[in-house]
Amino acid sequence: MRHAISRSVIVGVVIVLVLAILGVSLLTGWFGRKVETAPTTVPATTQTPGTTQTTVTAESPRTPVSTKNVLKVAIGIDLDTVDPHGQTTTVVYNVVRHIYETLLWYDEKGNVIPWLAERWEVSPDGLTYTFYLRKGVRFHDSSELDAYAVKANVDRWIDPTVRVPARAQLGPVKGAEVVDKYTVKIVLKEPFAPFLRALASYLLIASPKVIEKYGNKTITEPVGTGPYKFVSWEKGKKVVLEANEDYWGGKPPIKRIEWVIIPDATTRVAALLAGDVDFAYNLPPTELERIKGDARFQVLTPVSNRVIFIAMLPKGPLADPRVRQALNYAVDKNAIIKNILFGLGVELKAPVPDHFFGFYPMKPYPYDPDKARKLLAEAGYPQGFKVVLLHPTGRYLQDKQVAEAVQAYLSRIGVQVELKTMDWPSFVAEITKPLDQKTYDMVLLGWGPAVADAHFTLYGQFHSGQAPPKGLAAAHYSNPTVDRLLEEAMREVNEGKRRELYRQAIEIIWNDAPWIFLYTQAWFYAGVKNLKGLMVYVDGEQIFFHKAYFG
Repeated sequence: MRHAISRSVIVGVVIVLVLAILGVSLLTGWFGRKVETAPTTVPATTQTPGTTQTTVTAESPRTPVSTKNVLKVAIGIDLDTVDPHGQTTTVVYNVVRHIYETLLWYDEKGNVIPWLAERWEVSPDGLTYTFYLRKGVRFHDSSELDAYAVKANVDRWIDPTVRVPARAQLGPVKGAEVVDKYTVKIVLKEPFAPFLRALASYLLIASPKVIEKYGNKTITEPVGTGPYKFVSWEKGKKVVLEANEDYWGGKPPIKRIEWVIIPDATTRVAALLAGDVDFAYNLPPTELERIKGDARFQVLTPVSNRVIFIAMLPKGPLADPRVRQALNYAVDKNAIIKNILFGLGVELKAPVPDHFFGFYPMKPYPYDPDKARKLLAEAGYPQGFKVVLLHPTGRYLQDKQVAEAVQAYLSRIGVQVELKTMDWPSFVAEITKPLDQKTYDMVLLGWGPAVADAHFTLYGQFHSGQAPPKGLAAAHYSNPTVDRLLEEAMREVNEGKRRELYRQAIEIIWNDAPWIFLYTQAWFYAGVKNLKGLMVYVDGEQIFFHKAYFG
């Protein structure tokens, strides 16, 4: 949800709810869009045609000196878990990604580049990926990154007794094999076209000592190889990280990051204006022009990979596709974008953003309340009905206000909506329950995979096998034809054929309308002017402070 508009982008679930949580832009050595050039000590990389990727060592300029040692960052939600394999939410993933790292990563154009693995090879049948690991990398507990550590993480990821909400996002992984101390193979059960992109997005590598200690239980002791070490997590208040002085990519200029949890967006603005925090996520668009005009701050409005929608459960009146279509006609999406988001959104023309691989444009459902009433009457509900709409607050841009707008629009066609609000951890726990245990009928949600590939949204949200509690497909949508198309597309390495399979799937999903299709979201962040070197990840939703400093 990782784990809720268009641009020049990355590769492509997720995920994910997970997924999203679990998706989450740098310069040389870090990935994404450059906000402020900062010196780097991390290797630069080049990609050559073929199956093997190699690295080229770059110069290592002097690390800048920060005039301030503590960075305070305001986020809108609390963490639900620090387990590297239990991630469902992009903002949470963003925090823990400063602690953990992945074998591969992305450059600013969305190309997969080496990271903890220096290079890799792919077998001709597309089933075996061999990774040659970077030597001399150590976890925060001093254990060494080696092939055995990677195997332990892969084994845990595929262990059915471990809760891994984004498991499907990594594809059909069979297992891992140690070739030698610094060489590991990951074997697939069948070809998976976006595997490398997925590996760069989802498999966070944890210390083998911690994996051994916790087994299939939830990891509460985050130990990775990243630029920052975990210090503390005061639930509902803040998460504290400190710089990893021995980080293989160079010691971070800022010694301590405090992620301050402030659910209310207006309060986050107040904290920024008062100097209580240095950077704030997900600010209300009503404040955009005001903060833009304040010389003390810098404003970022990156486009995201995140679609915002209302998933409708297939029960009661909502089991009828005519009713679901009616609700799409009843909501004026463009008015919401203009008046509530202040333009920070683009109406959906498919269940994936326009810039995703596999995107196919459909005709949007226009605002037509008369047609909505007619469809309700045809379905046997001329007087409407009652539903419960679950929504978060502080997770997505103006999420509470959007839910209230939808409530008002649906009331005009006789559908009475009771709004139900939860804090983020409770919200995640509720939406991951089986269908028969859910206490709502519709849920306002965002899905923003780190990879701009249709697979990570369509499979994660519309394949029947991904319905909770197995996955994060919030609408519990089930269509055998769509399942088949998504499975074929997942294995198809010919991109032209993949596009055609996604076109067919999108047409069916759009007409079945398991969602009220709302918009792709842009974000509004702001920070103090003298905070330099921060990076916006290519999904537009994650900000990294590894090379940031106060100038």
